[in-house]
Amino acid sequence: MIIDRLLDLSVYYYIKNVFVDAPFISVTDGFPEEGLTIPTVAVEMDNIDTYNAELGNRVRGKVRTWYIDIYAADKAQRDEYACRLMSELENSIPVYNYDEGFPPSSTPSRIGSIVPENLRLQIIKVLPDLTEKMYYRSLVVLTGEYDPS
Repeated sequence: MIIDRLLDLSVYYYIKNVFVDAPFISVTDGFPEEGLTIPTVAVEMDNIDTYNAELGNRVRGKVRTWYIDIYAADKAQRDEYACRLMSELENSIPVYNYDEGFPPSSTPSRIGSIVPENLRLQIIKVLPDLTEKMYYRSLVVLTGEYDPS
């Protein structure tokens, strides 16, 4: 697998593990396109920005962005999930080699970590007139860089 996909999977499984104590929360890899169940946390990789890492060399560093959408039943639930994520994402996220297999059937080896550079929490207003079922939404944006050590 390409390293960018391994990073994406590592963020997804890390966030899934953040909510392991609450099995009623659906954690999805990507925007939930089929019927939305409440509560849901959706993890979506977005931008990859590059920069020159070494002068006189073609080596480029990459800064990646993930959007973590929270769909909740009420304001308290939305705020609790968002605060939990903000707290957990302040730590480095371990990156695993999923070419060796996926949990829980196997434990892949660790190949580095994602170091968070920026975290942002944004409340998104949901208009009751535009939805069949009222829900509350927020967005956590994680920007980080891969460290292979």
